Amino acid sequence: MSDLSPLAEHDNPQRRAAQRARWAARPRPEVTLDQLHTFLAVAERQHVSEAAEALGISQGSVSTVVHRLEKRLGLPLFQRVGRNVRLTDVGRALRPLATRIFDDVALVDELRVSYLSAEVGEVAIAAGHVVGAHRVPGWLAPFVSEHPQLGLHLRLARFREMITMLQDGEVDIIFAGSTIDGPGIEAMTMERTEMVLVVAPGHPLAASRHPLMDLNGYRHLEHERGTATHDLVAAHLLREHGREAEGVELEEGALVPALKAGLGFAVMPRSLVDGDVAAGRLTVLPCPGPPVLQAFTAARREGVHTPAVELLWQHLREVAVEA
Repeated sequence: MSDLSPLAEHDNPQRRAAQRARWAARPRPEVTLDQLHTFLAVAERQHVSEAAEALGISQGSVSTVVHRLEKRLGLPLFQRVGRNVRLTDVGRALRPLATRIFDDVALVDELRVSYLSAEVGEVAIAAGHVVGAHRVPGWLAPFVSEHPQLGLHLRLARFREMITMLQDGEVDIIFAGSTIDGPGIEAMTMERTEMVLVVAPGHPLAASRHPLMDLNGYRHLEHERGTATHDLVAAHLLREHGREAEGVELEEGALVPALKAGLGFAVMPRSLVDGDVAAGRLTVLPCPGPPVLQAFTAARREGVHTPAVELLWQHLREVAVEA
């Protein structure tokens, strides 16, 4: 999964504004697709009644549409030869132009079919640094295997940035390490996990009889500011303990290795460290009091979505474990 593609250099706001102004200044076309469609039917068969039969309308309706087109252009398109018709010079010049127009219309139809196909499309995703690094890949992996033609683009961002991107339509689905509320937002809990205080087995705190009381003497390895784990959960678990500890802010990919190396203590979602705890690479320290839970949440805008987004959302419902 790669980041969303950047805009091309030439696609700047000034150029887009100028293009919109040109489109707004264009006069509304007076020739309709229906007129050109009828014209092509007659031109291909050189017979009004055969064109009428192919179009499923009356011969008089075909003649009326062609006459209106000729009147609109102020030019004759056909000349009658017995029971048949022949294109005039102007008609012959118009025929490839009309054919090209309907080739482009066919591309529009192909775009519509592609857009409505659940197996072809793009889904833009944003995730918080913790949930994006540790949980989202596991949730998405089965979906990617089952739907290889779908494009998934994942960005890591801070919580408030993700909400803005979702509301502005920049992304389709977001994942955060906290509950997500707000008007026009549909959310579901993917997972709830207990927050735990962890150190390396050889760290002095692992042997302490009252580790919470001794936190101030050691480094507090913290998640990046702006993450839900940093802003919402660690403070609730530690409360007044460890406030004088030296804080070391680490990017998500560096925090667990620093813990294992014995550089300090950290508050982590249990589901992220269960494997290391079971293998003896990390130790959970006792924290009196009720457990503090962190919710990993997925959210999207309310309303109509592409089939690709609906398909992914249904997958997420199936893998979500609400507690």
